[in-house]
Amino acid sequence: MSVSLPRAGRIAIVGTSLVQQNHIGDHSFIGTSARGWMSWAEVLSHGRLACPVHHDPAIVPGWEPSNRAGVSRFFAGLNFGVSGQKAIEIERRLPRLLASDFDLIIVDAGTNDMMVETRQTIADTRARIVTALLDAGRTVILLPILARGRQKWPAGGPERAKAHWINQHSRDFAARHTNCHVFDWNAAWVDPQSRFGEPRDGYSNDGTHFSVRGGFAVGSLLAGYLDHILPNAPDRVLSKDDCYDAADNPLGNLASELSASTSSEAGETRHRLGGELSHPGAGVWIEAICDVEVPSHEGIAGVSLRLRDTAEEGLESIALAPFRAEDGSPFPFPLQSWRGTLRTPPLKLKPGNKVPELHLDVILNAQAEPLQLDVAKIEVRPVPSPVRA
Repeated sequence: MSVSLPRAGRIAIVGTSLVQQNHIGDHSFIGTSARGWMSWAEVLSHGRLACPVHHDPAIVPGWEPSNRAGVSRFFAGLNFGVSGQKAIEIERRLPRLLASDFDLIIVDAGTNDMMVETRQTIADTRARIVTALLDAGRTVILLPILARGRQKWPAGGPERAKAHWINQHSRDFAARHTNCHVFDWNAAWVDPQSRFGEPRDGYSNDGTHFSVRGGFAVGSLLAGYLDHILPNAPDRVLSKDDCYDAADNPLGNLASELSASTSSEAGETRHRLGGELSHPGAGVWIEAICDVEVPSHEGIAGVSLRLRDTAEEGLESIALAPFRAEDGSPFPFPLQSWRGTLRTPPLKLKPGNKVPELHLDVILNAQAEPLQLDVAKIEVRPVPSPVRA
């Protein structure tokens, strides 16, 4: 088997809710989630990394979240996560997954098996999943079993011991197989001062899944990790005359303003970006992208890029959609400064001639100080259809 450089723009992810929750959607929108570790890896890599998805309300047997018959994930693409699944169920989905176009895949499997299967059964199933992917010519990055809080795994319980054994088994397995690697997301997730290896404070919303700060921490580590595996991408350099023209430049920028300075007060503020956008026609797929630099600020609960099709029944596509608690309050963003690239999933324009809109949505806590953000390299472009036969 040869070793090659995978494409950075087509990274696949497969697993449980820990994978599915990188993207969210319903009948009216599609988005990357602010709780998602892959979402943050895309942002913090400045758009170099991408796990492409698009809106799709189809219901696929065996792919229903939490095994709820008749329920859709509302997206298709290279996020192959399905909440609630055991490793054997993930293994059964491999034939459909392998029909997709990708070179590198990140694998999460076994976390939902920990209380019902033996350590050997879990390790063997994980090995079969990875072997099938390697045999199909893919590069595999295997994720260890993610540590949980004591409200999920009791202190001193067998689950923690099994997880340590399985994770060591995974490292040994990867060392013996070409094109197989391990990314230890626990390195960013686990509190080193915790006696029982629990998540850091504020990193999880329930002891198992990611909050925004947990997703940011793991995504930041992943972006750096993949930097050593994937080829460099060219910098985005925008030309003011690279404008959409149906005849001569049908892939040109639909935006008329390439930068903006925004000021947000406490609460939710929506900033219009890109000026008056051109309309490339119904049925055209478009996506939006911009660079943003966010200072250290204690009150941030959301920074999202939102592309809106204003036609009747038009969709919205969001980069870093806020993650909210059951009472509707958004989980806080990282306290530290960060800069990166926000890219919306593509959306297909509905019939009509209403011009699409682009917004930067900022959420600040009630007592937060004002926030100034500079937005640069604003692009809204037609893109090829992401729907693959």
